[in-house]
Amino acid sequence: MMKRLQSSIFALVALVASGWAHAGDFFADYETAKKKAQEENKALLVKFTGSDWCPPCKKLDAGVFSKDTFKTAVEKDFVVAVLDFPRKKELPAGQLEKNEAVRDEFGIRGYPTVLLIDQKGKVFKKMVGYGYSPEEGADKEAEVNAYLESLKAALKSKSFL
Repeated sequence: MMKRLQSSIFALVALVASGWAHAGDFFADYETAKKKAQEENKALLVKFTGSDWCPPCKKLDAGVFSKDTFKTAVEKDFVVAVLDFPRKKELPAGQLEKNEAVRDEFGIRGYPTVLLIDQKGKVFKKMVGYGYSPEEGADKEAEVNAYLESLKAALKSKSFL
């Protein structure tokens, strides 16, 4: 029993240390996500968010990123990294500094910002803010489907910025 518990704890620590933790099984570390995207030959989706203070960030998370249908569908084409800039909660040691370095590298100035990045590190789509308002009577998955369609269209066209 003790060995199984130690084994489980070790696996959990390794998982967290690898950068795989946060907003629903998305990577919390950009470099780890970038490496995974290269290994899997996928594009990278990076969401910059203020999870505990930014109203549009909270809306994007509640309406799209937290939904199981989104999580399942997005991972077919993208590896997702969620880089958080909270004001009230504390991130693991060094994580905020890493997030700030990536934010500065891409010149992010507002939240939420979502970048779609190809295998060579080139941004091919930048989405700033979030203001989706479903039509009256729309089903609960309409928001997720609309967001996924915009990602698929961007991936297909790859108009580099």
